[in-house]
Amino acid sequence: MDLGFVSLNTPLDIAPALLGAELESRGFESLWVGEHPQVPVAAAGQFHPALLEAQKQILDPFLSLLSAAQATENLRIGTAVALPLEREIFTFAKEVATLDQLSQGRVTLGVGVGARAELEVASTVAWADRYRALSDMVAALTALWDDEESQHRGSEHHGEFYDFDPVWSHPKPQQRPRPPLLAAATGPKAIRECLPWADGWLPGDAAFRDVGAALADFRRVAEESGRDPATLDLTIMAWGQPTLDTLVGYRDLGFNRVVLGGGRRNAHDSSSTWAFLDRYAAMSTELG
Repeated sequence: MDLGFVSLNTPLDIAPALLGAELESRGFESLWVGEHPQVPVAAAGQFHPALLEAQKQILDPFLSLLSAAQATENLRIGTAVALPLEREIFTFAKEVATLDQLSQGRVTLGVGVGARAELEVASTVAWADRYRALSDMVAALTALWDDEESQHRGSEHHGEFYDFDPVWSHPKPQQRPRPPLLAAATGPKAIRECLPWADGWLPGDAAFRDVGAALADFRRVAEESGRDPATLDLTIMAWGQPTLDTLVGYRDLGFNRVVLGGGRRNAHDSSSTWAFLDRYAAMSTELG
């Protein structure tokens, strides 16, 4: 099982280039960052109080991940999570494809729908339609990323929420047909709406009383949706400072990656970050 690390990614945190290099040297498989394109003042109550100050200062995810990629050779880079519905689609497609090209195909995108007040400021999509809109956007992005004939005739998409005639959209991602997309969704309805396009699942363990039961529910919904759970990337965000026994438990349940760092104490203290990374790097050999 691989270990990743998620950074709050603010100006107070370790710079992505240095952090990426240190993660790679310790055997971590990936670096993850999130995003909040804007945080409406009215939405403050929808965010975890301990995280709100950091989320107001968060750096751009793709520029940050590019910095990390340039300082490393094999470290995968990911979003946990990106909020595509809050972004203009053609710019988002180009930024992701450019990052995947410049990182030599190391991008994984965890994607979600964000907070209600954020979405209402950034988009005309109604909150009740958010997962349908996300599915349509993923279909449109896939057309922009994967259409090999677009060099000549352009890529087009005609859906419920996204509708455009042929356009030339380049570059294409290095990973074909696109970088892996992990659905940051919980609950059977949301998961069912994401499964037609998702390459995997990106839950946070803090959302569940029983992670094993939640994973069993995910696998059941996947099978009901015609997907083979064994083919899906299963990544879990571990809150706080999980024990080795907890990580072994996640491995034995079938998760292929645990992303550490969310909700840890003294997150902005670089000395505590190095100690945190060293602690879990030492556990990696026991996780296989």
